Amino acid sequence: MKNRDRWIWLWILIIGILYYIWARVTGIWIPCPFRKITGWLCPGCGITTLFMSLARFDFRGAFHANPFLFITGPVLLAEVIYDYVLRMKGRKLPKWNQICLYIYLVMLIAFGIIRNFVRFYG
Repeated sequence: MKNRDRWIWLWILIIGILYYIWARVTGIWIPCPFRKITGWLCPGCGITTLFMSLARFDFRGAFHANPFLFITGPVLLAEVIYDYVLRMKGRKLPKWNQICLYIYLVMLIAFGIIRNFVRFYG
């Protein structure tokens, strides 16, 4: 991994920790612009609540914040680590793996649509 990439990951980690502290102390979180504009939940709505709940080991709250990402999050994290390891070796994700990520993206969007349908018509 390039030195520049390490600095980027370090800054992402630092910003994430600072955001967590800010949100815990002030109770002010970054609102979802999609929800602000449309009133609908985007597929990622609830991510902040999910992470805040996981930090307190409140798995029930994390699940209710975003069930799809709660269940599939470990798989997605494994994919990120796998991609990182491959890049360290100078390789790319295999084609089948890229196709799986596209399928995952379609499932995430479908979750967002179903979630709003159930919310408004369920």
